Amino acid sequence: MNLMMLLEMASSAFGERVAFGSKDGSGITYQELYERAGKASQYFKETNAEHVSFLAESNLGLPISLFGSSWAGLPFVPLNYRLAADEVQALADRISPTVTVTNNDLSSIVQGKEGVSLVTGDQLIDITTAGATPDPSWNMDPEEIAILLFTSGTTGAPKAAVLRQSHLVSYILGSVEFMGAADNEASLVSVPPYHVAGIAAMCSSVYSGRRIVQLPTFDPEDWINLSSRKKSRTPWLSRLCWRELLSIWIMILQSRSQA
Repeated sequence: MNLMMLLEMASSAFGERVAFGSKDGSGITYQELYERAGKASQYFKETNAEHVSFLAESNLGLPISLFGSSWAGLPFVPLNYRLAADEVQALADRISPTVTVTNNDLSSIVQGKEGVSLVTGDQLIDITTAGATPDPSWNMDPEEIAILLFTSGTTGAPKAAVLRQSHLVSYILGSVEFMGAADNEASLVSVPPYHVAGIAAMCSSVYSGRRIVQLPTFDPEDWINLSSRKKSRTPWLSRLCWRELLSIWIMILQSRSQA
């Protein structure tokens, strides 16, 4: 079992369908995501890293990193960018040597640390644009670690939750209908990359053929407006975000009743 199975099936069945982003030409299709994941796997291996970490808000580099790491046989580690700098640095020490996909605003937190190679999401997109896609060569060992999710560390040092390939693939195969989404369906995802719901959203949407629209930061009014424009039928939100949305909806209903 390997997460790449899900993407390979999607790229074969509906490769021209947009997987992430807008349909205006700025998004990437399932076929493009598959090809970029393969090229990313080559890049990750060349860094001699033992983990692929992600320190940024959601962007197109996220799915490329997730699937590219599975292709390369390296655990994917989304880091909580809301932690204090010294806490993030401590996590980087625990997973080094690592190649960290980040952005210009957050790269300084781990820049210069021993065992940490940096690449921005934009650079990763450039790296995976040219060249040939490698032949499928991912490991099918179900016990291989797919993802390490660190806890917030509110009661002590963050602990790592281990998600193996078998955990994720079995969950998706058992709960999601393959190609079950129509071409016009989209999921608006505002859950941060380090949240398990964000990982589940990417995996399930790829397998079902449902396009993901990424909302890097959550704002209730922006979410409602974007959800309406994109006709999102499958929202992915944390409990805190749901509470904020409910507050906005209650205010809207109250204002209408008083009009």
